[in-house]
Amino acid sequence: MDNQIIPPSFLFQYSMAATQVSAIPRKKGGLLQLDDSARLFVPSRLNNAGSHLGLKVAWNPGGIGIEVEVRGKKLPPAGRRSSLKTSDHLSISIDTRHTANVHRATEYCASVNVLPVDEDADEKPSVRFVEIAQQRAMKRDQDGRKCGVQCHPHASGYTLELWIPQTQLFGFDEAPGIGRIGFYCIVHDTELGELPLSIGDDFPTAFDPSTWLQLELRP
Repeated sequence: MDNQIIPPSFLFQYSMAATQVSAIPRKKGGLLQLDDSARLFVPSRLNNAGSHLGLKVAWNPGGIGIEVEVRGKKLPPAGRRSSLKTSDHLSISIDTRHTANVHRATEYCASVNVLPVDEDADEKPSVRFVEIAQQRAMKRDQDGRKCGVQCHPHASGYTLELWIPQTQLFGFDEAPGIGRIGFYCIVHDTELGELPLSIGDDFPTAFDPSTWLQLELRP
């Protein structure tokens, strides 16, 4: 598939269901502990059948939970937020008023970088909200320290659990009534390379909400 100008995953518009789980974030054990009912299809598998990315997403009125599994690594995750280009990290984008035809981020869009291991944070996972290029406006100061994050290493990689409370996502309190949000993620791995949900950084996924996927907020 690498010799194709347009990746197969770009040929379709995706709308996937995110299940509601009232018990997250959990008070004991893992932060989310999502079961297979929360697993989403990863469209980039159409481009590479050997994809190393697994994804689960769940929500409730209090926020959204995202669980990312990276497989196929030989080395443990490492990095620091002050040097993202040489760090293992996850980029997540969310649009609480997703229309799929807006090419410039609005005040309802948010983006975070998540490090499974951050040397700048005593080797612990870290979450940092980042500016989106050409964003029209921002309605809220966002603080990554108010998000929950856990990293669980395993023999061939790691699982990263992230909880973003609705207080850090402008407009999320009304999103259940609308029934959908925009969502995108890319794993940047120093060993495996780029692991996108659908299309990679050859496309303007970092700042163009029309390239993000739609998540239906199912009860």
